[in-house]
Amino acid sequence: MQDAAQPQVATSEALEDQNIFHLLGVTDGSDEERESFLDELQQVIWDDFLDFDVKLLITSDEYEEFQTIRSGADATDLENQEKIVVFLEKLIPDLEDIMLEKALELKGDMVRERIAGMREYHSGNTQALAQIDQAEAQLRDDLWKSAADTLNAIG
Repeated sequence: MQDAAQPQVATSEALEDQNIFHLLGVTDGSDEERESFLDELQQVIWDDFLDFDVKLLITSDEYEEFQTIRSGADATDLENQEKIVVFLEKLIPDLEDIMLEKALELKGDMVRERIAGMREYHSGNTQALAQIDQAEAQLRDDLWKSAADTLNAIG
């Protein structure tokens, strides 16, 4: 019988619940460096969305208006970005969900890149390669935390 004072905590394996630094095996770095890295990732996702996705989600007339707002040279970057967000939120009701999906896609891609790099680095180490294979199998089963734990255990 389980003690009511100590409930079991289920550990999520879902990609969205994983810390990017754990997934990438990053154990060092200051808080400022980590924050800067996250800011850069957010900017990459935003720029990719603006460059490739917006055109697919709005009409050509709306896209022309978007381009006018985007190229507004008189506003600061932050002011311009806020104008773009307000404009796009009116046209794309699920904008936040789309951005989250893009972030998750990038997160998964970064883990797969990590695996590819580790496979190359450990190419002569059969034990490490077996662990990398195990991590890939865990990813196929959407066991993101387990895959990160497996990769992080490689010496």
